[in-house]
This record gives sequence, structure tokens and C-alpha cells, in this order.
Amino acid sequence: MLLSAKLEMMDAPNPIFNPHHHRQRYTMSVLIAIATAHNSTREIGQRIAARLGTHVAGPIEVRDASTIPAGGIAPYSAVILGSAVHAQSWLSAARKLAHTERVELAKRPVWAFSVGVPDTEAHATAEEAKLAGDVRRQIPALRSHVLFKGKVEKDHIPWPANLIFNWFPNLWRFGDFVEWEKVDAWADEVGKDLKVVVGEGRI
Repeated sequence: MLLSAKLEMMDAPNPIFNPHHHRQRYTMSVLIAIATAHNSTREIGQRIAARLGTHVAGPIEVRDASTIPAGGIAPYSAVILGSAVHAQSWLSAARKLAHTERVELAKRPVWAFSVGVPDTEAHATAEEAKLAGDVRRQIPALRSHVLFKGKVEKDHIPWPANLIFNWFPNLWRFGDFVEWEKVDAWADEVGKDLKVVVGEGRI
């Protein structure tokens, strides 16, 4: 059974906005289930949780997708799925959760994000469309999907690929490419969208 959501007016201290600014927040529980390879996706999930806390007056939990048991999303009013991208696909833990929990996910609003390091904007656009299509096949009512840039270091590359890198160093870009402003903006969009689904009576 979905948890009810109610509207509150309260001060919402936080590190990003004016702590004395009054905003409407809904009481509900939100799960951010992530699959990460080198922690970028976890950090982004935690940032989304902090930002979403300015919209939601209730528990917002960031959990590894691999630790969520069958039926484990049932207590939550809304779900955000996030995964690192390897070879233009989500990690297996995120794919498995989306598949095994697809019935429960269909009962509540769901958003999704992916984290990768596409080398060009054209590749980013194509990869985002492909990933969104993959997720929508499991979750047709997905509210939105976004592709964020992450981090990549040389030690993240498998050793066979490192041999290639030694010969062709320009094949990879290393560094921290996370665009935190984009992460914050998307989290705000999700927060506003939560108000829409509450208005629709979905939660």
C-alpha cells in the first residue's frame, strides 16, 4: 500500500538555499536505489537526496540496489533509480532491481538517472536516449530520465584497456566531470514533479 502524502509549511534549513525561506514540502518516503562502480553514482544520489530534502518532509534513503530484497521498495512512496553506465548499459544490480520490482514500481512514481562519461555531446544525446529506452521497457510510466557525467580515473580502467591506453593515451579522458548544477536542477524538477503526482492523487 502506498503511503499518503500531506502538505506542510515549514522552515527548511539546508546548505544550498536560504535557511529562512518558507517552502511547501510533502511528507512522504523516497528511495534512491543506486548501482555504482567507483562511487560517483553514490555521491550523485546523496546530492539528489540532500536537494530533494528541500521539497520532501520525510525519509529519503540512498541504498545500494544490490541490497534491496524482493518487495523491498513497498514501504516507499516514490523511487529514484540510478546506475553507473558500462558499455552503454546499467550495471547488473540496477537492471535486476528494475526487472524484479517492475510490478511494485508500476504502482508508484519513478524517476531514473544514469552516470557515464560520454566523449562528445552527440554521443551523450544518443546514449541518454538509449538508456531511457532501456529503462522504459521495464518501467513504461517512468517520469523522467537524465544522463549525468561522472568521474573516471586511470585505475578505473580494466588492465587490458590500460595496455591500449599506454599506446593511445587520447582514447580516454580522466578527471571529475560531474556537473553539480545539472544534478541540483534535476533534483528540483523531481521535487516539483512530486507535487504534481500528489495533486493527481497517485501518492
